[in-house]
Amino acid sequence: MGMVALSYLIAGLLVWGGIGWLVDHFVGTRGIFAGIGSILGIGGGVYLIVRRLGA
Repeated sequence: MGMVALSYLIAGLLVWGGIGWLVDHFVGTRGIFAGIGSILGIGGGVYLIVRRLGA
């Protein structure tokens, strides 16, 4: 169960952080959307952990 929880956090961070990085690249900003995406990804990972694992 611990590995599943860790994978949710890492996947959320990488996916949403990557999307934010792409938005930064196209908009021309330096890390604003990557930071926002990373925070949203971690929040989404925590939500999935609570929702699916009942932690």
